[in-house]
Amino acid sequence: GLAQWQIGPCPHCQSLDPAFTFEPVSGRGKVRTWTVIRPSFLSGLTAPFVLVDVQLDDQPHVRMIGQLLDGPDAPLGLGDSVTVAFDDIAPGVSVPAFKLDTGA
Repeated sequence: GLAQWQIGPCPHCQSLDPAFTFEPVSGRGKVRTWTVIRPSFLSGLTAPFVLVDVQLDDQPHVRMIGQLLDGPDAPLGLGDSVTVAFDDIAPGVSVPAFKLDTGA
């Protein structure tokens, strides 16, 4: 038979799909849903905090979950516009998070 070989996974996301490509996105999206976390079980995050489920504007099939940096008392609603921000949760560790887009 034919010898088969496999290219290793993407070093960033571990995808094995040979058609995988990186595509830049604007970081803008819409809030699909959210939850308020009261007791903190994650180091680097102070309770209470809000996790939002965001549908990206550039790629509507892509959804991300991240902390809403505006805080638990922010006026938040379904479909609200957000933009990505990076939260430094530890030295050398940044994670995607979101801020409400006020249009300013």
